[in-house]
Amino acid sequence: MKEGRFIEVCGQRPLTMAKDVEESALKKRKKRESPEKSNGADASISVEDLRNKYGLEKELNPVPIYQRVTAHEEKEALTRDPQDDIELYRESCYRFVELVDEIAEKKSKKPEGWEQDIDDKKLEAITEIMTLKTLNRIEKIRYKNSREFVSKVRQQVDVLQFQLQNLMCEIQHLKKEVDKCLMFKSKPLGIDLVPVEEFYATAPPSISRPEITKTDEHQLQLARLEWELRQRKELALLYSELQEKKNSLSSQIKRKVNDLEGLAPLIKDVLAVTKPMQEKLGLPLSCTGSVNNEISSLLPHTLYYLFVQAQAYSEACDKGLTVEINGNPEEAKNLKPIAALSSDNEDSDRDLSVNLKILKKEKKRKLEKKKKRLFTKHPLVVTLKIVLKDDSCIKLEFTYFLVLHLLTVKSSLTLTSNIKNSSAMEFLKNDTILLNLFPNDNGIESPNVANYYQLKEIGLDEFDYSKYGLPYLWVQKMGGLDFGSAPKNVKVDPKEDIVKTSLPSIVKEIRRRVHARIALVRQVLELEQGIVFGPQNMKFVKSSCAIKSWESIYWKDYINMPAAKHFKDSPYVSEHDIYFKATIVRGQAKLVVFVAVKCDYPANPPVFSLQLEWSNNLWTASNNTDIMDIEREVNSYWKELVSDGGWAHTLLTLQMHRIMVCFDIFLECIDPQQFSAEKKTFFHPLRGRNRVHPYKYVQMGEGVFLQR
Repeated sequence: MKEGRFIEVCGQRPLTMAKDVEESALKKRKKRESPEKSNGADASISVEDLRNKYGLEKELNPVPIYQRVTAHEEKEALTRDPQDDIELYRESCYRFVELVDEIAEKKSKKPEGWEQDIDDKKLEAITEIMTLKTLNRIEKIRYKNSREFVSKVRQQVDVLQFQLQNLMCEIQHLKKEVDKCLMFKSKPLGIDLVPVEEFYATAPPSISRPEITKTDEHQLQLARLEWELRQRKELALLYSELQEKKNSLSSQIKRKVNDLEGLAPLIKDVLAVTKPMQEKLGLPLSCTGSVNNEISSLLPHTLYYLFVQAQAYSEACDKGLTVEINGNPEEAKNLKPIAALSSDNEDSDRDLSVNLKILKKEKKRKLEKKKKRLFTKHPLVVTLKIVLKDDSCIKLEFTYFLVLHLLTVKSSLTLTSNIKNSSAMEFLKNDTILLNLFPNDNGIESPNVANYYQLKEIGLDEFDYSKYGLPYLWVQKMGGLDFGSAPKNVKVDPKEDIVKTSLPSIVKEIRRRVHARIALVRQVLELEQGIVFGPQNMKFVKSSCAIKSWESIYWKDYINMPAAKHFKDSPYVSEHDIYFKATIVRGQAKLVVFVAVKCDYPANPPVFSLQLEWSNNLWTASNNTDIMDIEREVNSYWKELVSDGGWAHTLLTLQMHRIMVCFDIFLECIDPQQFSAEKKTFFHPLRGRNRVHPYKYVQMGEGVFLQR
């Protein structure tokens, strides 16, 4: 059986292998034969007899045996199934192990005829070894063929890759050549030339050359192009001349417009001076205007532009806006020119006494005189009164400083409802109600750069805004002054166009700011009384905690609180905001809420920071992720609370309601036995890797709280 398997692997066995097997078998048999038998006729058995016995070929092939065996094995490697060879390998291994075990067993037990059996077993074991060697050689041939095939295919792939790269380079080169050909302007593409008849009628003979161009189309095209070039050059010269003329006329028109803008106050002065002559001649030219219009001639340009444009806007668009001129007209008439006010010829100390005390007194007197002259105001002021929907009124008083060349405003609010004795009165203070009406416009620094050096000369860093008013940027624009767009070291003159474009938007923004502040004050009054309501879609959600106290605090107190530690250097809060402290309690748990209300509320929502005191622990967003989640819920997702209209007047209350609901959910998830859920539904108290609580509200039925 084993011999058959070996032949199946190797086909016809090689001659050398067969010869070796025959000779080894013959020698062993000779040894086992008795001496008498070995001396007999059987001892003369030759190799030829063995070949005849086993059917081996008698004639040797002229090809060397090694080459024949190698060619046979290569053929077997290509035709045989590797899976069958694996099975044959396993069977040969198992059979070899069995033969070794059987030989060892017979050697140990030594039964009858054990030597002959051992020789047969050894022969079978040798056959299995030869089978394994043959399989090994076949596998190596397969491996060699595979490597040669992979190397050949890889070489083919490399050749194809090189060919592809060469083709790509050639394609790129051809594309460039095609682009060059397409870009080559061999004919006037996109140029509309004059018709041929018009060309011959208008072009001079030196260019048209009819004797040549009428018979040669190419020469005709060249001649038309030459004529087109000459016409375009002439038109370019004409355009430059007309452009220069236009710029000259524009500058003249602009200069005349500026002269006309400043002519109205001068005409009023002329009419006032010529009033006696008008009366003598019976020509009362100045008696047709109102009292304000007569006084307006005494206003400086900044206040005059403001008065005229505000009066026009009131008559055309806003009946709730009234304009008045207040002050002392007689003092305005006797006002000295600005040049005389700004001159100072008293700096010589040649006649001063050597006495040091007298010198100090003289310097102090001169410093006070400079200060008084620097803060010289125009005697007349323009007052705007803006009436709101609830008949509340805000009054704006605009003052112009002659030497500082600056416009300031003082505001005062008159309310129809009584909201005194409240922590929210901070919102309605005259010096803060218009703070940051527009971004980065707090009115603390003067927009006129020259004022810094003028104040430094008299030993001041800034003037008293509570006394003289606030120089907001929008106030300067209402007087026609735009310091932001003017270059440095250049005096800014008032322009009426700036007032025209700025006044409507500023009045609307002031009205919006006052409405928002009044609504904010009413919300704070309700919170002080513990009245809190949620959005319409959360009407079924009831809060189990309550507001114990509500009070205002200062910026220094707020920034030193543990709850505001993570807001200390952030841009979300500033010293210009208004701060409150609220205490929410439920059982033994106390939540302290710090609120930073922005000056431009509700354009930017209030910022909340929380501090939980419970079970002798102090938790903030810095050491507790749940507090951080609640702060994120009210500070980042506040737009989810304002789905309905009119949210600007209820945003603060809605945010407080969301904080109280989240506080209830936190307590009910942490200690459900002590704090039972009331009118709040959630599926999982903890969820996710971070074990977050369900703070997000989803309107399903009566409302469900889920994790974000």
